[in-house]
Amino acid sequence: SAVYGMVIGDKKTVTIPAAEAYGERREDMMIEVPLSEVPPHIEAEIGLQLTLQGPGGQPMPVTIVDIDDEKITLDANHDLAGKDLIFDIELVSIS
Repeated sequence: SAVYGMVIGDKKTVTIPAAEAYGERREDMMIEVPLSEVPPHIEAEIGLQLTLQGPGGQPMPVTIVDIDDEKITLDANHDLAGKDLIFDIELVSIS
């Protein structure tokens, strides 16, 4: 909708609030997994990205955000969740 009313050569900056983009960060998307359930071939470290299988079998990307003596904490929020998106737009042509 940001390009409506623009003509070729127009430039503008558009901000999309987090709630209208990837949504706010959700605490229910934080998953704690006992270390005993982490496969032995995975060397858990903060920042490591993994893929879990979601409830319907779809892939669910997660990032390890915390590790302690008993568990790892995975964040299943999208990397851009909770962030406003800012775009610089220049209309260069209309097809």
